Amino acid sequence: MVLDRVPPLLVAAFSTVLGGTSFVASRYAVTEGDPAEIAFLRYGLAAILFFAAARWTGGRWPKIARADLAPNLALGVAMFGGFTWLFTAATQYIPAARAALIVAAMPVIALAFAWALGRERATWTKAAACALAAIGVAVALGDKATGGPEAWKGDAYMILAALVGGAHTVVSAVYVRRYTPLPTIAIQSLAGVAALAAVLAAQGGDAFALAYSSSGWIAIAWLAVPGGFLSFYFWFKALERIPASRVALCIALNPLSAALGGALVLGEAVGPLLLVGFVFVAAAIALVARGAEK
Repeated sequence: MVLDRVPPLLVAAFSTVLGGTSFVASRYAVTEGDPAEIAFLRYGLAAILFFAAARWTGGRWPKIARADLAPNLALGVAMFGGFTWLFTAATQYIPAARAALIVAAMPVIALAFAWALGRERATWTKAAACALAAIGVAVALGDKATGGPEAWKGDAYMILAALVGGAHTVVSAVYVRRYTPLPTIAIQSLAGVAALAAVLAAQGGDAFALAYSSSGWIAIAWLAVPGGFLSFYFWFKALERIPASRVALCIALNPLSAALGGALVLGEAVGPLLLVGFVFVAAAIALVARGAEK
């Protein structure tokens, strides 16, 4: 396969750059539609692609043990339902770069969860990484140039999203190893989409209005394919070839691509405190990688 000849760190970097652009696309799409509807459309299409890719690349579909089915479905509702809705809702209130910086702390949040559950050994390096990430996010949230009167709402949504994503990373790891990544993601994404569909149906009224302009549909298509399916696919292709600690280093590119895209496409400002916060978060990720390699 052509992708297997590409350096894995470059594949991981491309994945995180695509992930960063999804913040920009979400900021654009959310001006035209409901966050739950956008999340449903994004991962409804992405789920189809996940299933197709799992069948195409994985050969025989793994048989999911009955005891593992309910936990996987719950993880899917949390990640592809809850996380995606929180992610989309947050972009109503805060710029792409600010949102991406909070999510970039997810590897350190995952470390904290793993630490609390006894799946990671406590070390001074890991404690320092958690402290640096917390400082970085706190500094970034104090940047008035990227805030606004309702920025606290976006910050709260995105912090909750990062907590959900970090917990999902830790708990889902056992199923990813047991059943391989793509089938696991395919099943989980379907559960998340079903939960979002139920929420939209319960809302009634304007649910599934689909009142998007042509550029709005382009933004949703971008969220689903490059920002959703391809970002996940390239991420796991990198994980197949190099340690997760090295892949995690590339997450620092996420807020950079979001900042660049936000400035070019949406005319968003990037304040100095946001850049300082980025340095702290990038240092935290580097410490996580260093600690994982020991």
